[in-house]
Amino acid sequence: MVEITRRNLLVSGGVGVGLVVAWAAWPRTYLPRLATAPDEHAFGAYLKIARSGQIMVAVPQCEHGQGVYTTLPQIVADELGADWRTVGVEAAPIAPLYANPLAAEWLFGAAFAGVPDGVRDELWTRQALMLTAGSTSVRRFEAPLRAAGAAARVLLCQAAAARWDVDWRDLTTADGFVVQGNRRLRFAELAEAAASGSVPDDLPYRIGEEGRLTGQSVPRLDVPAKVDGSANFVADVRLPDMVFASIRQAPHRDARLIGADVAAAERVPGMLHVVRNDRWVAAVARDWWAANRALGALAPRFEGPVPPDDAAIARALDAALDSEGHRVAGVGDVDAAFAGARLVEAEYSVAPALHAAVEPPAATAQWQNERLELWVATQAPSRARAAAAAAIGVAEAQVIVHPMLAGGSFGAALETDVVRQAAVLARALRRPVQHTVAFILKGLIASSLVRSILISSRGSLGW
Repeated sequence: MVEITRRNLLVSGGVGVGLVVAWAAWPRTYLPRLATAPDEHAFGAYLKIARSGQIMVAVPQCEHGQGVYTTLPQIVADELGADWRTVGVEAAPIAPLYANPLAAEWLFGAAFAGVPDGVRDELWTRQALMLTAGSTSVRRFEAPLRAAGAAARVLLCQAAAARWDVDWRDLTTADGFVVQGNRRLRFAELAEAAASGSVPDDLPYRIGEEGRLTGQSVPRLDVPAKVDGSANFVADVRLPDMVFASIRQAPHRDARLIGADVAAAERVPGMLHVVRNDRWVAAVARDWWAANRALGALAPRFEGPVPPDDAAIARALDAALDSEGHRVAGVGDVDAAFAGARLVEAEYSVAPALHAAVEPPAATAQWQNERLELWVATQAPSRARAAAAAAIGVAEAQVIVHPMLAGGSFGAALETDVVRQAAVLARALRRPVQHTVAFILKGLIASSLVRSILISSRGSLGW
């Protein structure tokens, strides 16, 4: 069994004296929580080996097309000495061992300025803040994944050494076998005995280049299912008695729903319910097409601020162009360097574009036996769980999140609005529901925008 104990001590003084031992000083032990089938044996927090020889790697990160469902298992398989053809992947459960403080620092670090690094790390770890962001997947998980592969390799070698009555240090692994000379034993034959072994304090890692998966271009684990259509996304989930909802939400965070034509929506065949609050309205029907048609018939009306449109953005850019601007950085004497130079001015303009992923925001939810289950493409499963629990006023322990493959993201899967809505719908309807979000787009709604770059000879930059 692999466990991690974290200890952090915060000492601070006031007016030269004083000692404060922070809440982070108390040790916390985090144990692996991998679920195993009857024929599987867990090796720590990241790895399972089945009697069939299947090696399953638990990945804490969201696969949204970037290849993390291949890169991270490849690290484990390389250190283990596995046959890549036997390697599979599954989403890791929500647990502190899978927290990503690197991504948390990238996203939230400015809000914790002045807090010691160790305390921040412990805070995010205890909260099981699992995040896929900031290009941190390999940087955060390479070390623990290598350790997981090395530990399993040692345990398998120990189990084989016990059968052969030799020193396990004289054994190696290759292509899914423990090897000594001409003798070979499959991982599957050794997994049960190996899982109950003990890892030495000084964990040996593989050395040398022969037979390594590192640096190799291996077949991606997620691609075959995506090609043949067997890969499941949120919209592929089907549950007994499930209904479909289409949601339209306010175009601005301060806008509010003021009306909707419920009577018109009820005339759509297959229409079942209308669920609404101040921020959004949902049409619920027997199938998605009916729900979407009913939502159109609802013609919801919102009151309040609206996002800026193209004309407003253009006016703001023109105003910025007419201003002198200000220099944000400077090295050397620009005026002297350009003395006597011929002035060339140019304006470059790029139309704004919505960062829309292939897969629209969606979620499938079921409220049953005082428990909420969610199927959602999320880059932040622990935040999604907390958001769903808060939305319907239950404990996080009553919420189960099933992370799904994501059809792209552009960071949208870090948000939790769709999860909150799914939780409210499932609780209100008391039956499984799948919903997608319909946006009112006026001009541009986007979190990241490059509208134009205006460059002058004086080195000013505006957008």
